[in-house]
Formats: sequence, structure tokens, C-alpha cells
Amino acid sequence: MKRKTTIVCSLTVLCVVQIAFALEKPDFSGTWVLDKNRSFNNPAGLEQTLNIVHTGNQIKLDSKVVTARGEQTINESYMLDGKESDFTPPGGQPGAKGKRTSSWLPDGRRLLISDEITSDSPKGPVTQKIMRKWTLSADGSTLTVDYFFDNPGGISYEAKRIFLKK
Repeated sequence: MKRKTTIVCSLTVLCVVQIAFALEKPDFSGTWVLDKNRSFNNPAGLEQTLNIVHTGNQIKLDSKVVTARGEQTINESYMLDGKESDFTPPGGQPGAKGKRTSSWLPDGRRLLISDEITSDSPKGPVTQKIMRKWTLSADGSTLTVDYFFDNPGGISYEAKRIFLKK
């Protein structure tokens, strides 16, 4: 009987510890540099550095992006509460408006950021949808961002950017 009690107590403690680790959400904070060799479907010559500050359910992102068209700095903020919010899309397209939803995926380890950007065209308003899934490696050294683009006219594509912690 004593052995059975010990086994039950040990299993209970093990389960509680596993649940505690499972509930701990990752911290995306840090400086991240694009690993061009492992990334794909991105603009030619893309270089990107992310500076991320992650506090609770908020992420502040400062990104330096270099492409053949030049250098761009993007500053964004994500509230991981699943509520839709308005934002100004980067890129400077006049009159563009965006709606964003950012949340933890059910596993509590990954993020999903969904943007819907509407801009004017000669044929009327056009909408682009961009989804990003952020995944942090178990050791915290690699950030993978999977992009899913749905552009006007039914053109869809995926891209992957893999970042290494500096």
C-alpha cells in the first residue's frame, strides 16, 4: 500500500511539473538576424534584422529590411489578446488601412498574426491578407516566421524566414 501511494504521488508531481512547463510561454525578445541560406521565397538580396521586446501579451518589433529597392525600417506592435485592431501598414502606400489580430496559438508556444490591408486602386479598393506564424525553437536560438500571402486577383504564396539570435 505504501509503494502504491508513493507511485501515485510521484506521478502527480511529474504531471504538475509538466503542466507548469507547458504553460510557460516563450519570450521572443532579442536581436534576430535573417539566415538567408535556410529561408525561402523572399525578395532577392533580402537582409533583415529584428529587434523584439516581448513583455507579457505585447510585442514591440523594430525591423531593418534591406532589398534591391533600398533600406526600410518597420516599427510595429502586437497585442496577443486575439482582438482586432487598426494599424497603419508599413510601406507608405497612401490611403492604405489595416486591421490586425494577434494571438497565441492553442499550444501556447507559437503566435499567429493576421493582417488585412485595404488600399485604393484605379478599379476600386483591393484587399491583401497576410498571416504570419511565429515559432521559437525549444532552445530559444531560432525564430521561424512562416508567411502566407493572399493578394488581390487570387495570387497566393508562402515564404519562410528563419532568424538566428544574435
